[in-house]
Amino acid sequence: MASQDNNIESSKTASSSKKTSKTKTDSLMDFLSEIKGLSESMKKRVHKVLTTENIVDPRGIKALTKKDLEKLPGISEATANLLLGQFEEKRDRSLFLSLEEREELETERLKIRTGSKELDNMLQGGIPSGCFVELYGSPASGKTQICYTLSVNCLLPKDFGGLESGVILLDTEGSFKPQRLKQIMQYYQYTHNIPDGKIDTSKFMVANTRTLAQIELALKEVGRIIPEKNVKLLIVDSLLDPFRSEYGGLGELADRQKHLNRVIHTLMRLADAYDLAVVYTNQVMANPDPFATAMDKILPAGGFILGHASDIRIWLRRATSKIRNQYDAPNARRALITDCGWLSQSECHFSIGTFGICDITEEAKHRELALEIGVGVDIQQEEEEVQTEFATLE
Repeated sequence: MASQDNNIESSKTASSSKKTSKTKTDSLMDFLSEIKGLSESMKKRVHKVLTTENIVDPRGIKALTKKDLEKLPGISEATANLLLGQFEEKRDRSLFLSLEEREELETERLKIRTGSKELDNMLQGGIPSGCFVELYGSPASGKTQICYTLSVNCLLPKDFGGLESGVILLDTEGSFKPQRLKQIMQYYQYTHNIPDGKIDTSKFMVANTRTLAQIELALKEVGRIIPEKNVKLLIVDSLLDPFRSEYGGLGELADRQKHLNRVIHTLMRLADAYDLAVVYTNQVMANPDPFATAMDKILPAGGFILGHASDIRIWLRRATSKIRNQYDAPNARRALITDCGWLSQSECHFSIGTFGICDITEEAKHRELALEIGVGVDIQQEEEEVQTEFATLE
């Protein structure tokens, strides 16, 4: 009798798992079922093709161009037109918006906090969703550390000021350290009294993308991960490193810029389709012009292709010795908005504390707290290999 009950229970579990897996693809099938120009057999075929390409959500179709759709097996130009045209029929708003409607749309954007109140104030609340943000600066200027703190603030529960959303990080330099991210989490758990297990670390996904082929493969796979993990932040650290590595010399510059442009626009479409923030770090180069101003002596790499792409462009650099001594903040940094359509060219200071990004007045408190709870100050403790495919933070 007990074995019979176990069989019934296992059959129920199998049945519920089938229902769960079916529910995951229902939104895509529902979208396809509303297209009048496709036959039932064609809808099933298109559904199979899209899910094979890691598109399990209708928004994934919006993230593709017409040419991208036509490259998929079995999807003709007419089918691609029907798929993209369905979005126009289901549009809630008109293509043209009034000033009030556009303002309402902007207020609906989510804001991801950076960890520094000064930096958040300069950004009018934090990094907005649906935007393309570039962080550039010399080595050790704070680019990666901002990415770490943004990730934690995105993972934090809503009750504690976070978004309770997923994060995707493409690590092109092999610099990601899980222990550093956990260190920042420990700080927020301690200072915000967050219970253990309240932060869902399974929503943080990282991929080791050292080559351009791996980057393009990862950008295809994110179509499955974004809706599954409710991702609201996609980080590329750093964007230009593999391009500089695989394209060398002036003879390949044109090809490099074309390839860079394709990757950038893929990221842009993902940000727009899924309403997520794309934050990428960028390297710098010296300006050989002897008459360049102090601000122009260091330029972000990538040329005009990358320069026109970002919605917000932020230059990070070390703070002056006067500021560091005044606030007892040896790790103080400066952030300057060099390009943004709606934010003025303003500057603020922040620090890289023991527990991530903080205000310069908080760096000393970070050191005291680190001694209190027994956390080491050195963030480069041990080498840990990042898997070549997406992996969760265990």
